[in-house]
Amino acid sequence: MGKEPRTRLEQLAGEHGLGTGDFQREFASRAEHLGAEVEVSRSAAKRWFQGGAGQPRAGARRVLETWFGEPIAVLFGPPHNETHNRPVTEQELAVSAAHESVNHAIEAASALDPSALEHLHAAAGKAATAYYITPPLEMLTDLVRLRDTIYEQLDRTHKPLQQAALYLLAGQVCGLLSSVSWDLGLVEPAEEQARAAYTYGCVIDHPSLQAWARALQVTLAFWSGFPRRAHRIATTALDTAPAGTARARLHSVNARALAMLGARGEVHSELQAASAELDRAGTDEFLDEVGGELAFDRPRRALCAGAAYVALGDGEQAEQEAAQAVSLFATIPAAQRWAAGALGAHVDLGTARALRDDLAGAQDALQPVFELPPTRRTEAIALRLHALARTLGTSRYRGATEALQLGAAIEDFTSISLSRTTGMRALPPAR
Repeated sequence: MGKEPRTRLEQLAGEHGLGTGDFQREFASRAEHLGAEVEVSRSAAKRWFQGGAGQPRAGARRVLETWFGEPIAVLFGPPHNETHNRPVTEQELAVSAAHESVNHAIEAASALDPSALEHLHAAAGKAATAYYITPPLEMLTDLVRLRDTIYEQLDRTHKPLQQAALYLLAGQVCGLLSSVSWDLGLVEPAEEQARAAYTYGCVIDHPSLQAWARALQVTLAFWSGFPRRAHRIATTALDTAPAGTARARLHSVNARALAMLGARGEVHSELQAASAELDRAGTDEFLDEVGGELAFDRPRRALCAGAAYVALGDGEQAEQEAAQAVSLFATIPAAQRWAAGALGAHVDLGTARALRDDLAGAQDALQPVFELPPTRRTEAIALRLHALARTLGTSRYRGATEALQLGAAIEDFTSISLSRTTGMRALPPAR
C-alpha cells in the first residue's frame, strides 16, 4: 500500500504485505483455525481499513484481536505514529521473542498441562508488577491479550482444579484492567472489570480476590462522587475480608470515602485500623505473593491518609501524612515503585500546603508532577489537581501570583492528561 494508512488495521495489513484480497483469504484461514464461523467481504474489509465504520461482531473481533494481538478499539483507531516504526532494538527483539515463545508454548498445550498454567501465572504476576511502572495504554493491550488467552484456556479444560486456577487468573487480570481503565479515565469499563473480578472471586469462593475487587469498586465509587456508596461497599466487604493486606486496603479506602462525607472521627479510626492490619500483613497467598498492584503497604496507606485529610480540609494533618507518603515511596527502588501513587502524594502535599497558605511550598511539591509526560498522567492525578485548582480559585487566594501560576500550570497539565487524549476507547467486555 503506497498511501498513508487510515487505521491501525490498515497499517498492520500493509506491514504484512496484505492487499484487500490477501486480507480476506488470511482472515478466512484464521477464522477456520479458531473455529469461528465468520467471513469478511471485500467491501467490508475496505470499510474496516478506512475507519469510521461500525466495529465487527464478536466472532470477527475475536479473529482480528487474536491475529494482530491488539484490542479492536486500537485496530479501528488511528495508525501508530512514527515513533512506533523506529528500528527494533536487540532488547525489544529479545522481549518480543520471549512473548512469542510463551504464547506458542501455551497454544501447544492442547491438554492444558501444568506448563500452560505456569506460563499464565508468571505472565499475570509480571503484569501486576509492571502496572506500577508501565504507561497505562501499553498495559491495556497486554492485559487484554492475556485475559483473552486465559479465556481460551478455560474453553479447553473441564478439570475443576484447572478451571479454579484460571478463574483466579481471570479475576486478577480483570482487576488490573479495572485499574488501567480508571487510569485512562474510562469509569464504566473500570467498574465492569471490577465487577467481573469480584464475580470470579465468588465463583471460586476466594475471599482475597473478592476483597481486592471490592476495594477497587470502593475507589471508583468515591472518585466518581459517590462516597456513601463507596462506604457501603467497604463496610460490607470488611465483614468477610481476610486479615492483613485485604483489610488494610479496605479500611484505607473507606477512610477516604468517609472523609468526603465529613466523618472526621471515623476517618481517624479507619486509618488506625489499616495500620493495625498492616502489622499482620505479608502472609496472603494471593495478594502478598503476587504483589505489585495487588499488594498494599504503608506508603499506600499514607497516601490514602493524606488524601483523606485533604478532603477534610485539615491542611496540617494532610501535610504530615502526605509528606510521609512521599518519603516512604522514595525509599522504594524506582523499578518497584508505584509511580502514579508517588506523584499523587506530591499533589496531596501541594494541596495540604495550599490549605496552610504556603503557596511557595505547594509549587515546590508539585514540580515533579508537572514534569510528568502525557502518557503517564492518570485520571487520579488529574482529579487531584482539579480539586486543588478549585481551592486556588476561591476568594481566599484571589490576586495571589503563586495561585495564578499554579492554576495555569494545572490547566496546561490536565488539558493533555490521559483521559483527554485517549478519548472513549472501548474495551472488549469481560465475560
